[in-house]
Amino acid sequence: MKYEIRRAVIDDAESLANIIVESWKSAYSSIIPADEMVKFLDKQRRQQQFEKLIQDRQIILIGICRGTPCGLIFANKDNDEQLEECGSIYSMYFLEEYWGKGLAVKLMNKAISILKDEGCRRILLWVYEENERAIGFYERYGFIFDGTKKHSQFSNKPIELRYILDI
Repeated sequence: MKYEIRRAVIDDAESLANIIVESWKSAYSSIIPADEMVKFLDKQRRQQQFEKLIQDRQIILIGICRGTPCGLIFANKDNDEQLEECGSIYSMYFLEEYWGKGLAVKLMNKAISILKDEGCRRILLWVYEENERAIGFYERYGFIFDGTKKHSQFSNKPIELRYILDI
């Protein structure tokens, strides 16, 4: 498939909200309790979040296939763990029908290129331990689990794993 990859603009916020909400429904229904997941599925709230992130000049890329916005990646040159020269991939989501179709690699390549240009030498991300599909992708891409784990905020306390890629 041929994809257009570009930085998101304010007019993309509604599409980004749709992508993340639909992806959460597909990817996390067996990981996050349904009654808690509901608050993350509010498209209007998500759209407002994306509008703010875009206005703040965060690294948000959108993937488009034949005019359909179908994937996103949200990255930052900083990281919560204060690791030196380490950027973060905070979110990477796709409409389910685009899973396994090559868009993830294209978005990841572009985000890492931007982070590298901003001085990052490593990239970290967190992934749910139960999200085997995503873990498989990250490992094939070259990310390595560094042994760090944490419990997520949800009541069932799903475990998140930290992966790091040297670039």
